[in-house]
Amino acid sequence: MRILKRIVLILGVIVGIAVLAAIVSGKSYLLSGVRKTYLVGEKTPDIDDMKYFDVRKIAHGTPVQPLFYSNYRGVLYPPTYDVFANEMDNSAFLVFWRDSLVFEHYWEGDTSTLTNSFSMAKSFTSMMIGAAIDDGLIRNVDQPVGDFLPEYAEGLNGNLTIRHLLQMTSGIPFGESYSSPFGYMAEAYFGHDLQPLTTAFKVEKEPGTQWAYEGGNTVLLGLIIQKATGKSPSAYFEEKFWSRLGTSHDAYWNLDHEDGLEKTFSGFYATARDFSRIGTLFMHNGVYQGDTLLSPDFIKQSITPHLVPDDKGEACGWYGWQWWMGEHHGYDMYMCRGLRGQYIICIPEAEVMVVRIGHKQSKDRLNHLPEDIYTHVDIALDILKQQTGISFYEEGY
Repeated sequence: MRILKRIVLILGVIVGIAVLAAIVSGKSYLLSGVRKTYLVGEKTPDIDDMKYFDVRKIAHGTPVQPLFYSNYRGVLYPPTYDVFANEMDNSAFLVFWRDSLVFEHYWEGDTSTLTNSFSMAKSFTSMMIGAAIDDGLIRNVDQPVGDFLPEYAEGLNGNLTIRHLLQMTSGIPFGESYSSPFGYMAEAYFGHDLQPLTTAFKVEKEPGTQWAYEGGNTVLLGLIIQKATGKSPSAYFEEKFWSRLGTSHDAYWNLDHEDGLEKTFSGFYATARDFSRIGTLFMHNGVYQGDTLLSPDFIKQSITPHLVPDDKGEACGWYGWQWWMGEHHGYDMYMCRGLRGQYIICIPEAEVMVVRIGHKQSKDRLNHLPEDIYTHVDIALDILKQQTGISFYEEGY
């Protein structure tokens, strides 16, 4: 018993020293991160972490039920993929064809369950830049960032434009490591003062010369939206999109502190069905029920590879303006993509959209995308063959 008490005492002292060191060093966000991950059995944030954060509500408008395919409940998740579904720890899987919901399955929760989209939120942030341009609040994507954020008005910083932030070619070395507790991403996600943390980083390489995926670019886009519109990103997204897309549930955006700033690079919580509304809007070139919510030209540019080379000199054919791109079975596809495998995958030529929510994604990459994306698309096309009799990737469409 004495030995046990001594061990507990020593552990208590170690924890106390660690807490004190985190506070003194200005790294108190580490305590928040540990409390919200390791102490609940996770190594990184998960899709059900909204309860740990301050959030801002994004109100839905008049709900519109999705169109259901005539044989909506006539198929099952292909049993040959059950092992894959378990390995990926699926939460929800939805398949749409020609705007109709063909298939829907939930391994946990239901149609009202809110989950974290993680970096899918980057695509939503990009949409607001387009809306602000449509509203005349931003001139165009080539407007200097310094017009909105004085920290980027001089020297090499003065060459930075909104286009560079959209492309992830800013030349600002934020760092994108999710494994380092001392890096920018950890403090951005778990910290409490996002703006000074982000604007402390400056341009170190000529903007537009190298692609590097870094969430700090999207934080700067969020700050520009707030400055240009005079509204929080949540309020502006609600006004321009969420309240006008027939969504059925309120969404929420993760904040750095109570009544604070949206973490526009991540932390947008909604239902799987409501996430699909974003994909549908893009599949229809920004038009919803006859109302143009976003410029078709902005959408076209968003899902067109910008081809700026990466650090290996390869032209970036997989990224546009905060949207990812790829190809499978001869079909071009574009998508919102988030940590742990949150996806809205659009395949316009086949008129197919896939929404996948889950806890895991492949670590391996194929053509710069997680390998599981291709399997999710295969599953969707198999389900569609069951429903429609069309073999999408054997006969073409």
